[in-house]
Amino acid sequence: MSKSIQAIHLGIPREIEHGSKIIKTSIFKEPTENVVSIHSTGINGDTQADLIHHGGVDKAICAYPYEHYSFWENKLSQDVGSSAFGENLTLIGWLEKDVHIGDVFELGSAIIQVSQPRHPCFKLGLKHKQPKIPLWVKETGFSGYYFRVVKEGEASLANELIRIEKRSEHPTIMEVNECRHNPHATKGQLEAMVEIKELALEWQDAFRKKLTTM
Repeated sequence: MSKSIQAIHLGIPREIEHGSKIIKTSIFKEPTENVVSIHSTGINGDTQADLIHHGGVDKAICAYPYEHYSFWENKLSQDVGSSAFGENLTLIGWLEKDVHIGDVFELGSAIIQVSQPRHPCFKLGLKHKQPKIPLWVKETGFSGYYFRVVKEGEASLANELIRIEKRSEHPTIMEVNECRHNPHATKGQLEAMVEIKELALEWQDAFRKKLTTM
């Protein structure tokens, strides 16, 4: 099954005001029509400002469904621009409800695997001048998601994102989001999340933490 890539975006750190502070962020990305090189921790030309919360093997590539753009434009009453969520890949057809943890995709000559949902941060609010966006992302589940790189390679807009392995026995991105943000998630649901070896360790640990409070 193949569906299209609406855009590829790259960004470098820039400084913005946050209250009385100046912070660095790479959430402002620009589209590119060039062939890009994909490596184990990301895409050449894309640099993260915060390596604690962004980047790394399990967050090598951030993707977001283009279908959600109209929802956010209506919600915010404004144009959200390109790379609205600071994503590297803006995708058409791959929604959170359709993509499973562990699904494997072909992207040009690279092979990538879904590793976790994107956890909303305050910088989304700064980008769109609306601090409630992280809360709204949790409520809707329109989070986008991350890929880890299984095989390095190159890709461009001429390529399609092709799912070559569907892990339907695993939860979808939407289901993982619902479990994490649901205060009434059951012990069984949380234990099932912890057992998914393809799920990023950060998310496994979050579910383990929830288990300790039960």
